[in-house]
This record gives sequence, structure tokens and C-alpha cells, in this order.
Amino acid sequence: MFITVITVLLLVIAGYVIKSIAKPRNFPPGPKWYPYMGCQSVVEQYSKKHGSQFKGLLELAKEYSTQVLGLKLVNELVVVVYGEKNVKQAFLEQEFDGRPDNFFVRLRCLGKKIGITFADGPLWKEQRQFTVKHLRNVGFSKIGMDKDIQNELSHIIDYINVNNDKPINLKNILPIGVLNVLWKIVAGEQIKEERLKCLMDLFYARSKAFSMTGGWLNQMPWCRFFFPELSGYALIKKLNEQISDIIDETIEKHKMCTIKGKDFIYSYLNEMRQNTSNTFTDEQLKIVCLDLIIAGSQTTSNQLEFAFLAALRNKSLQEKLFEEINNTLQDKPPTWADIQRLPYSSAFLLEVQRFYPIAPLVGPRRLTDDVVIDGFLIPKGTTILISIGDLNSNPKIWDEPHEFKPERFIDERGALKNSECMYPFGLGRRRCPGDVLAKSFIFIVFVGVLQKYRIECSSEVVPSEEPDIGLISAPRPYVADFIPRS
Repeated sequence: MFITVITVLLLVIAGYVIKSIAKPRNFPPGPKWYPYMGCQSVVEQYSKKHGSQFKGLLELAKEYSTQVLGLKLVNELVVVVYGEKNVKQAFLEQEFDGRPDNFFVRLRCLGKKIGITFADGPLWKEQRQFTVKHLRNVGFSKIGMDKDIQNELSHIIDYINVNNDKPINLKNILPIGVLNVLWKIVAGEQIKEERLKCLMDLFYARSKAFSMTGGWLNQMPWCRFFFPELSGYALIKKLNEQISDIIDETIEKHKMCTIKGKDFIYSYLNEMRQNTSNTFTDEQLKIVCLDLIIAGSQTTSNQLEFAFLAALRNKSLQEKLFEEINNTLQDKPPTWADIQRLPYSSAFLLEVQRFYPIAPLVGPRRLTDDVVIDGFLIPKGTTILISIGDLNSNPKIWDEPHEFKPERFIDERGALKNSECMYPFGLGRRRCPGDVLAKSFIFIVFVGVLQKYRIECSSEVVPSEEPDIGLISAPRPYVADFIPRS
């Protein structure tokens, strides 16, 4: 009897080992899989060696000569797609519209897979459609948003004037400006500055602590009980508590009608009263607000920091920018409508998006059905990551891709031209719903600051152009001198 039990146990173990290292039929090439861990340790090793998960995975794809990289991270099948054809397929085909249902996603959404960022299926379609429509009704794409951004531009200029006796780090003010505009449209008010600064510190730490796959905390959630700080669990919990307090307090104010005017939360509460379905709830509203805060917290301000970094590193281009702005606007504050009147400034910002992609690795997506990519069969339920960072430096698409050249976005008539090969806000049904705010804020603030200041190095050392890449990309910390234009 004992021998039988041992034999059965050994067969079960052997079966588990074989199953855990066996790849699905016609699965994409990638590192060898080991029992339980898959190729997690290989991905971690390459990520550490090359400075980020994005660069580590890119090196693995090159090593295996593939544009579809197959991985297994503990128990999760992950496929990374490269190349314009594959990227467009992942953005546009409906089978890629799902989101993973894992520990990291649920932790990010306060325990439930709801909201709009990580929801999928009918709930996502309904809630996204409502959110996009009503954000537009209360401020997105409206002249009023220009005024709100101009108001934040005034605060940024005041900050520069007050602190102009020393080198300035714009990270202290830009994220606050973005969230002030966003939260006014969402909630009709601004978040108190001290709470905002605390949030920004937590967001920055979160971005550096995690990768797009969620890291060890996602693959082995049990580690949070033994290493809450090291795993990043304590950080996410603290961030969730801070955001929850802000959102709960604001929703309660709206229920008491103590906030004047129209905003997204009032629109949602009104829909809750009128809609007979059970999908419009307090909990869903809270996670939608959380999605909007997280989506707008760093991406826009990081892109703007990169724009000022590019101006700092390219003095001749900065003077060309000022000449265009000064000749066209004089002392008039910039508006979004000026984008066509300032083609070189607009081209400069497009080149910033190409040269410094904020999200070089997009996702994660979950396949809702089996899909064939580049001849490889990807099983339903696989997590998909979409690599767009390497497209921005592909010499087959861009002439001299490692050179910063705004002129590539200006045609022979001197007019602005866009490129179909860049996806800074995604593409398709999951395209970023806040792209209008992001574009407007970046353009108005960048032009408005250069209109009044010349940006110079605060020391003889020029800041590095090499980004820090975590969940998203950010400039390495730098300071600059802002010299008033006479």
C-alpha cells in the first residue's frame, strides 16, 4: 500500500513537472520553461541586466529572432508582440480587448475587476461609452478646458518666478497642474495640495517598483504576507487608501450637493438614479474615478518633463521654438487652437512623443479567444503585451531614428504632418479616453513656459536623455535654470 501511494505521488509530481514545462502547440519561441517558475527568473535577469523589463524583453525577442515572444511567468502565459503589423492586430482585433484577471489587477482596482481600465466585456463597453460621452459634455474638448489649463499655466509660471533664485525641478509642479484640471472636470473641485504631493510621491514610487507584468507580487501573491514592503504590497495598499479617501469624500460632497456646477460625478449619480440596471453603482463610480486619477497622474506630466528636457538639451531648437512662438503669439497666452499656427512647436512635441515614448510596453491585454499571430497559435486567456517603444526607433520607419529631428513631422509646404506609425495614446477601442486633455495640457504649458523663459543647464553637466522605465517611462531627475525673456 505504501509503495502504491508513493508511486502515485511520484506520477502526480512527474505529471505536474511535465505539464509545467511543456509549451502549447505552435506557441511562439522564447526562453526555456522550468517547473513552477516558468521563465520568470530569465525575464528578471534580462530586465535587471538591460535596465528595464521593456529592454530586457526586447533583447530576448532579438535573441530568439522573433516578433512574437512566448513566455510563462509562474502560471501565467504571456506573449509580447513586436512589429507594426502585429501591434496593429493587437490594438484593433476584438479578441485582444480583454483584461487579465489576476492578483495585481484586483489589487489595483480595490479588490474587484470593475471600472473602465481593467474591466472588459459588456460592463467595460457600457461604462467606457458613458464615461467618454459625459467627460466630453462637462469639459473635455471644450473651450473651458483651455481656460482651466491656462489657469494652471499661470500657477506654474508663478512657481517658477517664486523659486527662480535656485535650479528648478518641474516634477514638483507639473503633475499637480494636470490633476487639478482633470479633477475639476471629474469632480468640480481641486484636490488639496498637500494630499496631491503625497499622491505624487506614491505614484512615482509605484512606477519604479513595478513592471507591466506586476512583478513577483502578481506571480506569487503569498509573498505579501512575508515581504509586504519588499514586494510592493504595502506601497499599493497605502496608495489605494489615499485615493479612496479622496474619492469617497468627494462623492459624499456630491450626494450632499455641496459642490456647485456640472461635472462627471454629478452625471454619474444622475445616471444611477435613472438607470434600472445594477451596473451603475457607488462602487463602480469609485473605481472609474480611481482609473481617471491613475491614468492622468503621471503620463502627461512625464511627457511634458521630457519636452522641457529636449528643449534644454537642444539650445538651437529651443531658440527656433521661441522665435516661432514670439512671432505668432507675441504676449497672447497659447490655446489648443494655436496648434496649426505653431507647426514647428507642434512638430517638436510629436518628436518628443516619438523619441521618449511614455509607455514603451502597452497592456496588459487578455485574449478572449484563440488567435494566430505571425503563424503562431496563441491560446485563449493568454496575457498580451504590446511593444511600441521599438517601433519609434525602427530605421525602416524613421530616417535616423536616434537623432532628435522635429523636422520629420513638417511637410514640404511647412505644414504639420502626423505619422500613422506612432501610438502614444494607443489605438482602437481601448485608446486612451483622456488624450484630448493630455495633448492640450502639454501643448499649452510647453508653449506658455517657453514664451516667457529660456531654459538652461544649472551646471556644466547636461542632463541625460536616457529614461527611467518602470510601469511607464520618466526622465531621470534633473533641474534647470529658467531665465526670463526680456
